[in-house]
Amino acid sequence: MPQATPLPDGLVPPFSVATARHFGMSDSRLRRKDLSRPFHGVRSVDHVEADDGEESIVRRAIEYSRRMREEEFFSHVTAAVLWGLPLPPQSLLARSRGDAAMARPLDVAVRLPARAGRARGIRGRSISPHLAEVSIHPLTGLRVSTPAAVWAELATELALEDLVAVGDAAVREPMWETDAAALASVADLDRALGAGRRLGVDRLRAARPLVRTRSRSRPETHLRLAFVEAGLLEPECNWPVLDGDRLLALLDLAYPGAGVCFEYEGEHHLRDPEQWARDIRRHEMLVERGWRIVRVTKDDLYRHREELFTRIRLALAARD
Repeated sequence: MPQATPLPDGLVPPFSVATARHFGMSDSRLRRKDLSRPFHGVRSVDHVEADDGEESIVRRAIEYSRRMREEEFFSHVTAAVLWGLPLPPQSLLARSRGDAAMARPLDVAVRLPARAGRARGIRGRSISPHLAEVSIHPLTGLRVSTPAAVWAELATELALEDLVAVGDAAVREPMWETDAAALASVADLDRALGAGRRLGVDRLRAARPLVRTRSRSRPETHLRLAFVEAGLLEPECNWPVLDGDRLLALLDLAYPGAGVCFEYEGEHHLRDPEQWARDIRRHEMLVERGWRIVRVTKDDLYRHREELFTRIRLALAARD
């Protein structure tokens, strides 16, 4: 087969068929196999990576945006991914016949009384106008539910601890000089909660008092909530360790009065030699400053929680 004609200058995939024709592309060129058809009326390039996870959702959202109607916007899980809000891995997948994992359809919403879209690869949603709050994403330029609105939309999708984790991420305050500003304020969450009747409102009401502004990850949120569930006092989130005015470290969770802190060790800490070396130096610095450190792994938090809390109580008792 002859080599495909190069795309016109200035036409970068993904693009709509209408845009391609404006650039002078013929129907036969649009049918060539070097261009994929992620959605009706859209052309892109083939992707060899697995079609799941956050990257896939972002890519497909950008592809779908080339054919979006003016009244459509991304909501729910799709909007959460676009904002970088933390979600459980299973929420990014759909289930097909035979229980095989597949890419989750994009959540594409409209305000009532507009009719939700119907297309392969999307889940059309209709949202009451008083519950819909839409903004333009600052990096992608896509129309999306605001972070606070996304938090409220996910009340029917997520368990309580993950709904709290999304709220924590949305209102996370800057702690290091390089940190970005919070995506939303606590007042924004309150407005979303009070916007009117919706499905999942009881879960939202349960989650809202548990949201904190200083949690830096989903596991940190889960660990903090587990403390409270176990009957322990709620620890401080990302407690600052200072040398005068200089910030030396943020302790994931801490009881400052007892001098006991809890550090969640994500898997990247073990895979990255440079990170591991930094962790060792950090650990030594904290011990020199009088901290008792309890290191917590994914296995501790999600599989051996009772043993973890035995360790925590022993560490606290040793400081009494």
